[in-house]
Amino acid sequence: MPMHSMRRFGALYALLWLVALVIFPRPVEAAPTLVLPTPPGEQWRIIQGYACGTHNGWDRYSLDLAQVDGPTYNAPIRAAAAGSLWHWEARSGTIILHHGGNFFTMYTHLSRPVTTERGFYFAVGQVLGYAGDRGSPGIPHLHFTAFTAGANGWSGRQSVPLRFAEGYDLPEIGGCNQHGGKVLTAMSAQDPQITFTSAALPAGWYNIDHQIDFSIAWGGGGLSQAWNAEPPADEPMFPGAFDGYARLADMGEGWHTLYVRAWGPDGRQTLASYGPVGYDVSPPTLAVEPATLTIGQYQAVTVSWLPASDPLSGVSGYRLYLGSDPAGESEWFVDEPSVILPPLAPGTYLLRVKPIDNAGNVGTWQTVMTVIVE
Repeated sequence: MPMHSMRRFGALYALLWLVALVIFPRPVEAAPTLVLPTPPGEQWRIIQGYACGTHNGWDRYSLDLAQVDGPTYNAPIRAAAAGSLWHWEARSGTIILHHGGNFFTMYTHLSRPVTTERGFYFAVGQVLGYAGDRGSPGIPHLHFTAFTAGANGWSGRQSVPLRFAEGYDLPEIGGCNQHGGKVLTAMSAQDPQITFTSAALPAGWYNIDHQIDFSIAWGGGGLSQAWNAEPPADEPMFPGAFDGYARLADMGEGWHTLYVRAWGPDGRQTLASYGPVGYDVSPPTLAVEPATLTIGQYQAVTVSWLPASDPLSGVSGYRLYLGSDPAGESEWFVDEPSVILPPLAPGTYLLRVKPIDNAGNVGTWQTVMTVIVE
């Protein structure tokens, strides 16, 4: 092939490759959930936060952590996520763990590592070394960074804002030394805790499409949710999620229970449920067989009509109107399909009824009886 044709072919290939990247982007693997790398139960302060001093290059989103009470030196440092030892650098006391895909965590200024064996696997929360001041003599502390990188682990390094399973969310907020001074307390590995909130309470019926929100403490491994059945325990539907929601209308009318399964950063699972909660948007129906009743004046009489039906939430009662207006309405309420008529003066009266169900749906006003008082 002539050289100029090869150049044209190469340029065309590069253009097609770039277009393919735009149209078909490479999948990005979800980052693992992180736990605080400090000892459980101890308070550690951020003595240098994001975007200041030495934290202003590729490692912008780094934290320098020192123990609030007690010596930082030789405090055990644990793996923030499960991964394998990818790099050890003695001069700065740095361990880098690889967590799969393009995600890494870095622990610097360690006084000593537990091991320097490349590929050694650490479970989440497992001690990997001890805090010190290598590479930064004088003030023992842990320099911690989570970052993404290219296939070789070095090219294209980019730190990421940190969020920890203990409930600490440390986003970009602008300025120098972001989150500096904040005190963080690590937790021991424990089962995820699922909390539900909703205006729709269990054992109640509703005609509004209420939302059921849920959040997970000590989560981050992902979650699954399902109506009326436990979601599978093999893998989460939503990897990395800490919270979610469902709406009553998702399953339509009926009596439903929401199940949520949550995964913690160490793989532990918790299953919780909310409900049952009823959803009913259909009004009750009333089969009318109009009747006529003749009574004496000022005579107290009990009258009844066919009960309304509602196959979902059931009938809670009836609004009543008694008067001469064929379109009359009132707020008079009874909970059974019968009523004792008050003493009436001579005349003709219409008894009109509107059924209401337990979800608050209302039927239509209908005349069930004409009362003639002589």
